[in-house]
Amino acid sequence: MPRKQLAKRRKNKTGAEPDENRSGTASVSKKNLRNRNTGAIYKAGPVLTMPSGLLPGLSLHTSGEGEPSRDSAKGSNLRLEGRTDAVFDGGSFETQNVRVSAGKAVPLAVMLIHAFAHGGILVARFHVNTNVTLPSVNDFPDLTPCQRTRVQHAINTILAPHEQQHVQAFRQYNGATRTPFDVTLCRSEFDSAIQSLFETQESTRRAAAQAASDALDPFHFDVDLNCEEPR
Repeated sequence: MPRKQLAKRRKNKTGAEPDENRSGTASVSKKNLRNRNTGAIYKAGPVLTMPSGLLPGLSLHTSGEGEPSRDSAKGSNLRLEGRTDAVFDGGSFETQNVRVSAGKAVPLAVMLIHAFAHGGILVARFHVNTNVTLPSVNDFPDLTPCQRTRVQHAINTILAPHEQQHVQAFRQYNGATRTPFDVTLCRSEFDSAIQSLFETQESTRRAAAQAASDALDPFHFDVDLNCEEPR
């Protein structure tokens, strides 16, 4: 067999493409590249695909912050309120004219005290201090002279009298009481029994004064500031 045919058979046996076919394919690819469109869009670079319904060049996403601001409104009325504080002293007490008698058939070591109603008296005294706080015209520096006059008049004629009503309500706590008592108990229990009797009186008296004051509230009023300055 001629040597040329043997060489051809060996190339086919390996499955490789002949050199002529490979070189032909390469030359075709380079040729196609040279023949592609090289217009303005191609030279600008890759083209991104836009979502359907959107036009190229539009931006649909943005973010930012607004500028903080502050506003206020000033009404034509001014609300005034006063305050009255009360300090209850808690009271004091003493007993008077207490008569003692021993219980029947009781050893002297555990002698009982019997204070008769007409002879045993609990004397209690109570006092309260009050302090009234009223607003001042100087608390409102932006008022005009006409408005200052109105505010001061309202403080003097409306607010101050109301706070004095609180003072009178709290002063119901003031005074002294004389309460007869009749108890039968051991001598060692006498002091605590009288103390308990007094504390019941004090708490009842203080609660009544506080309730009288609470009944006056809530109380506040508005001053009309719509006035013209005198010419």
